[in-house]
Order: sequence, then structure tokens, then C-alpha cells
Amino acid sequence: MDTPEIFVYHTTALEVGGMLKFLKKVSQYATLVTGDFAKIFKDFSPPPLPQVVLQILERIAQPETTPAELAPLIEKDPALASRVLKLVNSAYFGLPRKVSRIREAVTLLGLKEIETLVLSYGVVKTLEDPEVEGFDLRVFWEDSLFRALFARETARHLDLDPEEAFAGALLEDVALPVLMTSWYEGYRKVYETWQDDRRRTLHEVEREMLSWDHAQAGAWVLRHWKLPDVLVCCVGLHTQSLAEVAEIGFLETPIGVVALAAKLPSVSGDLNPRKVLSEAPLLKLSPDTVKALAEKSLENFEEIAACLGLELHPPLQVVEALSAA
Repeated sequence: MDTPEIFVYHTTALEVGGMLKFLKKVSQYATLVTGDFAKIFKDFSPPPLPQVVLQILERIAQPETTPAELAPLIEKDPALASRVLKLVNSAYFGLPRKVSRIREAVTLLGLKEIETLVLSYGVVKTLEDPEVEGFDLRVFWEDSLFRALFARETARHLDLDPEEAFAGALLEDVALPVLMTSWYEGYRKVYETWQDDRRRTLHEVEREMLSWDHAQAGAWVLRHWKLPDVLVCCVGLHTQSLAEVAEIGFLETPIGVVALAAKLPSVSGDLNPRKVLSEAPLLKLSPDTVKALAEKSLENFEEIAACLGLELHPPLQVVEALSAA
């Protein structure tokens, strides 16, 4: 198997100026999509990410951080260190020899890949199973991971940042287990109403009954965790149509890719491929390309799941639904 390419930005001075404008706009929309949830959720706070995860993410955010500086932090958490070694030695990377040292693993993976793994590991470890009727945490992660892998492959295809797309798609529904664990008395009626009538999307029911949706709540969770604004926007805007994402200038960015991934058929029951196939042309993706990207996303599904500490079944029915369309 070919070793995955490492994504690198190549920028001119003009592009840097454009990127700064983009980041400013992302920051503004990150604030807008978060809303006033500090008041809405005054009775509880999202569960905190593990301290070691926060320390590593803070260090990676510093421009001059080196792999040598991250290795001791990763080694503080044996489970995380094990995940890093499992990923670098996986078939996904296809290295010719086994790597046994964390410092070497971090160097080979690169800071961007490490950031994605550490964040994903932290979120998986943090989110509890709500044990609510109609909600299956395993199915939740199967949907989330497949969307993340699809977003990564799509971003690579479009020459966008694959790790931002992966993380944004993995976290797009992060608010659901949080709401159903810590705020279920306020959220129960909404979820039960949606369970009884799947003809409408969950976010449509939420907006009708609460005047906000889980995308906005998820953006608030990410803000609480002090995650990058681009991820806040990925989560906060994922329920929007691609036309709406295009209107605010975020279509050909990881935000647009995550919004497309959110339209994929779901393991939880809605296997209709119409949404993703009808919106994909806005990103210049043909139905055949979408199907090929979905099939590629299955290749290392179980192995990537294991790297995150998850035992999941590949969502074959999602790819079959796309192939049959």
C-alpha cells in the first residue's frame, strides 16, 4: 500500500493575505455559530478533555514545537502512547519496519497527524455512553468515523487540509452524547419526537422545538475545549446545505467538506444517498467520485478505529446504498 502523502500548504505572499482574511472570517463565524449557550446551559459544562490531551494540543499550537518536545508528554499517558505506535505501524502508513520509540513515531507521523490522533483519542475517552433508549454509542462512532475518513479522502481529492476535515467530521455530532448525558431532561422530548418521526432531520426538530440545533451546541462544546475556530465552524455549520456554506465563502474549505460528509447515509437508519449525491456537484464531485471516495474510506476503517480504542464494524451498508444509487 502506498504511504499516505503528508499535506503541506504552499503559499505565496498574496495567498498568505487571503489566508489571514479567511482566518478572520472563520473567527467571526465561530463566535456566531456558538450562540449564547453559556446562558442556555448555565446549569452544566461539557465534560473536560484529559489534561494530557490539553497539554499536547496547547504545545502543538505553538509554532516552534518539535517532535522531541511532544514525546515526553505523550509518554505520560501509556494508552495514548500505545495508540501512537499502533497508528504509525499500521497498514495505513505501510512503513517497511516497525517503530518502537514515541519520538520517532511523532517525527514520522508529523505534528498535524499527531494533533488529530490526540484530539480524537481525547474525545473518545471523554464522551460517556448516555445509555438512552434509541441511542447506540457504537453506531454513533461508526457513523462519525466513517464521515471523518470520507472527509479526509475528499479533502485530499480537493487539495484541502485532510486533518482539519477529518477532525471536523469526527466531532460534528459531539453534542449528542453530551446533551443526552448532562442535559437529558431538557433534550429528551426533542430526541423522542425525532425518534417517532424520522421523516424530518434531527436538526429540523431541534430548531422547531428549541430554536437551536446540536450543531450550534457542538460548536459551543468545542469553544469550551478551546479548539481551533476552523473546527468550531466545521461543527457549527455542518447542518447547513452546501449552498448556504457557499454563500458565506466556506465551500472550498474543510468546512464545506465536513458539511458534505454530514449528508452521507447513516448506519443509524437513514440510508438514503440522495442528500450527499445531490449536493456533491457544488464541490465539483460526480456521483462516481463520491462512491469511489466512500469505498476508499472503508479500506482502513477497522484499523483506524482500533487506533482510537474503538471496536467498530465497517459501515458496509452505507457504501452499498451509495453504489446502488
